[in-house]
Amino acid sequence: MIETTTCETISDGSLHEAGHCVAALRYGIGVRRVSLDECEIEPPGDFLEQGRHHGALAVGYGVIALAGQAAAPKTVMSTSDQLLLANACFLGSFADCPAEMSRAFSVLAERFVLDHREQIEMLAKVLEERRSLSGVEVLEIIGRGQ
Repeated sequence: MIETTTCETISDGSLHEAGHCVAALRYGIGVRRVSLDECEIEPPGDFLEQGRHHGALAVGYGVIALAGQAAAPKTVMSTSDQLLLANACFLGSFADCPAEMSRAFSVLAERFVLDHREQIEMLAKVLEERRSLSGVEVLEIIGRGQ
């Protein structure tokens, strides 16, 4: 994992969940709500019908699952993070073996967090203050940082 320095007023939990949110939105997957201990994403629904294929969904899910830990390296993957990663590896396994997919997802997640660190920290600061946000609020906050 990549160690980064952040504002000391942001908890690892806020950074972790903000990492999930920003990754979900950047991969076109909606966020229902986020709290200090969970980011609830939208089910894929018509994601595949929107021109995306299993590989794209696998990459999106893999990065979302690992972005929390990449954003806050001292945190651990929750059961839901592990389940999302397992689903990503399953979707991606049509082309590559799950272990290779998992390694690739880790590299992508770390790169994603480096590229989107400012937005992740901005969202984490607001999450730290409010403790819970709706998906609409997350979109508004992320939109301000673009």
